[in-house]
Amino acid sequence: MTLDPHDFLPLFAQETASQLAALEDALHGLEDRPDDAGALRSAFQAAHSIKGGAAMLDLHALHALMGAFEDLLQHLRDQPGLPGPARWLPDAFTARDLILAQLTDLRPGAPTPPEVEQLILNLRGHTRPGAAPTPTPAPVPSQAAAPGPADSPPTAAVMDVSVLAAESTGEHLRALGFAVQVATGVLPFGGQRLGVVSARLAERALEAGWPAGCLSVLSESAGTRAAWAARGLHVTARPGRAARDSVPDAWRAAALPGRPDS
Repeated sequence: MTLDPHDFLPLFAQETASQLAALEDALHGLEDRPDDAGALRSAFQAAHSIKGGAAMLDLHALHALMGAFEDLLQHLRDQPGLPGPARWLPDAFTARDLILAQLTDLRPGAPTPPEVEQLILNLRGHTRPGAAPTPTPAPVPSQAAAPGPADSPPTAAVMDVSVLAAESTGEHLRALGFAVQVATGVLPFGGQRLGVVSARLAERALEAGWPAGCLSVLSESAGTRAAWAARGLHVTARPGRAARDSVPDAWRAAALPGRPDS
C-alpha cells in the first residue's frame, strides 16, 4: 500500500505548531541573551524536527526554509556572538510566523513561493562573513491610533520583532479597551497612552522620542527586566496568549478613564 502524504498532514500540523511554540520561546530567550546555549539548542532541535517532517511529506518550501534556519542556528552555535541578534532575529521570527500561517494550507509537492525563497536567502546571508545587516522591518499598523475626541478609547502601541507575538499582546490591550497599533519596528510617539515594546527595541523607542513613563518593556529575562527597571521603565514578562489574568496591572491602570498621560 502506498502512503499518501496528505494522510499525515493533520498530525504534522499539530506537531509543528508545538515545535513552533518551543521555537518562539527559544527566540525570545535569545533576544535577551544572545549567547544562551540552551536556547540555541532548543531552537535548533525545533527547526530540525520541522525540517525532517517536511522532507517526509514533500513540503519543499518548509524543508528548504528550515534547512536554512538550521544552518544559521548551527553557525551561531559554532561561532557565538556573530552576527548580533539585531541582525538575524527579525528574519528568524518572520520564518516562524510564516510557517505557522501555512499550517492550515499544507500542499505536498508544491513549489517554493518567491517570498520563502527570499527569506531563505536572507537567513543564509547571515552566515556569510561581512553580510550586510538586515533592514529594520517597516511598521505594520493594524489599527490607527490617532488622537481623537475626549471620549475616544485610549491609544496604545505594541512594538515587537514578531508579528504574531505583537498581535497577541495587542489582543490583550484591545480587551482592556485600547485602540492599538501593532508594528514589527519602532513607531513614532504620537501621544499614545501606552507603548509596549520588546526589550530588543526599547532603546530605539527611547531614541525615537517615547517618554520612559509611557513604555512597558517585555522580556523573559529577569536580569534584563531589572536593568530596564533601574532606568525607570515599567517591565514585565510576556503575558500568556489565553491568560487574561496575566495582563500587568500597569496596563489595566493605563486603560482607566481620566488617567493623566505620562
